[in-house]
Amino acid sequence: MNASLVAVPKLKFHEPRRNLPGSRGVATAEDRFTIAFMQAYLFQAGTIHRKARRDHLAFAREIPVNGYGIADLMVVAWQALPDEFFLGVKAFVQLAQPCTRAFECKLTDWRRAMSQAARYRFFANQAFVVLPEQTCVSALPYLSTFKKIKVGLWSYSAATGRIIIHHTPRATKAKSGRYYHHAIDCVAVASTQALPIARRA
Repeated sequence: MNASLVAVPKLKFHEPRRNLPGSRGVATAEDRFTIAFMQAYLFQAGTIHRKARRDHLAFAREIPVNGYGIADLMVVAWQALPDEFFLGVKAFVQLAQPCTRAFECKLTDWRRAMSQAARYRFFANQAFVVLPEQTCVSALPYLSTFKKIKVGLWSYSAATGRIIIHHTPRATKAKSGRYYHHAIDCVAVASTQALPIARRA
């Protein structure tokens, strides 16, 4: 697992959401929670996905997909190939067969997080809700609902750095091929751990 990533920038785009608190360079508590989870996940991903062959990861924050929301964190996982370099997203998808994971991190409102993460299945192979341990206690009685709608439920403790896996859905084909490619392209642009995709001049 390549763990060289230190910080992951947000994708720069013009959005009304930029007028909300925390959007002008001031991190909110939820931003800090997301970043702390992201860093913990980077170093624990090899254990969490120990059976997965896709051991190269690219991370990007706040990936917008028109009509389906803004994923707090987007991860693209792929297995390295000989002479790995791809001319465009389409070639990368066809040959590297990446798995994309979209995460919605919330401090309190787990119902809203579940609703948002369900929409991420339109552009991601797996969608997850990540909650603080104390909030997750309220969500766990509804674990069967998470399973039914194929949304993962994880909890994270910022104090200990511990990620607890309550449910991880199987990777499935994204509902929209167009937006699946779009999300990967956004990660290719924003990630500091670059995807091996050539950018057209």
